Amino acid sequence: MVVGGSLALSATVVPAFLTGALSGRIGDDLGFGSGATGAAIAAFFVGAGLLAVPMGRLTERVGPTAAVRAGTAVSGASALVVAGVVDRWWQLAVALFVGGSAVGLVDTGAARAFGDAVPAGRQGSAFGVKEASVPAASLLAGLSIPVLVDEVGWRWAFVVGAALVPLVWLVVPRIPRSAEAPEDAGGTAPAGFVLFALGVGLGCGAATAAGTLLVPAIEDRGWSEGGAGVLLAVASVASIAVRIAAGRRSDGRPGGRWTELTALLAVGTSGALLLAATDDSTSAAVGAVAVIGGGWGWTGLAYLTAVRVGGQRPAAAASVVLTGLSVGGAVGPAAFDAIASAASYGAAWLAAAVALAAGAVAIALARHRLDPA
Repeated sequence: MVVGGSLALSATVVPAFLTGALSGRIGDDLGFGSGATGAAIAAFFVGAGLLAVPMGRLTERVGPTAAVRAGTAVSGASALVVAGVVDRWWQLAVALFVGGSAVGLVDTGAARAFGDAVPAGRQGSAFGVKEASVPAASLLAGLSIPVLVDEVGWRWAFVVGAALVPLVWLVVPRIPRSAEAPEDAGGTAPAGFVLFALGVGLGCGAATAAGTLLVPAIEDRGWSEGGAGVLLAVASVASIAVRIAAGRRSDGRPGGRWTELTALLAVGTSGALLLAATDDSTSAAVGAVAVIGGGWGWTGLAYLTAVRVGGQRPAAAASVVLTGLSVGGAVGPAAFDAIASAASYGAAWLAAAVALAAGAVAIALARHRLDPA
């Protein structure tokens, strides 16, 4: 299920990353600017965030296999709509909103499957690999430009993304539900989970902003577009490596996952502060790798932690994490861009550092409510 869940998540987030990577071409073809494209991408995260909790409850009832397969099918349909129907920005936004809602089924389905079928001593690695598929999807979206889009056009990239759905259905095993949804499946999340989601949202907002706007921010320091792109690629690879390594490490030290989670947010904070404080090229490179590699390398640990403290409701617990991630993903880049436009990139990096530090504090406070041992 680890391979199936990871591939399913990659397939589900590909439409959003493709839209970002191809924003210039899509806007030129359909006649709207980067602001409209950004709003459409935000709609993807809004869809994921608003529907995460209901999708988590649905997953608890239908089981992980049905949830993951249904989610990838919805995502594939969304990609085909973008490829064949969309000719206005609002249509793109609606299609991505629907595609974003599918993330809730895939993410919570994978969490339920890992909780049911993966031994406790390997769940950290499983979540690390799954979450590594997100920056991997971003890299694949970037590679689609020279490999595919330059030859046949941007719409065909979405067709190829939709073609991943049958492959996902083949590799996702059938996992029976281990238990029915508890009677309180529709209840209000405990206060500790609200704090946890707040911390996740703050950290995600800052890290997503860093990944989305690193290239223009680094270009503002005098770097070439190519050099800034290479730095983003290196930082993305670092994020993939950290997610996997953090997951494996947590399997060997089950009690250390909270500490590792907040430590990675602290690494991201230091990276953002470094980017805010200096224009030196070497320091900028180190800061970029720290803020994206470390400051965005903790998501697998967040899911693992939620599932462990969620008890018999791993999908519902994972939906709380997804809500925080999605809200942060929708708000963070827009806030970062607004601060950079009104003041400077230095001020935006400082704000990102504050958000990452606040996220670490919120998660530390949540620990005392959810897992005081």
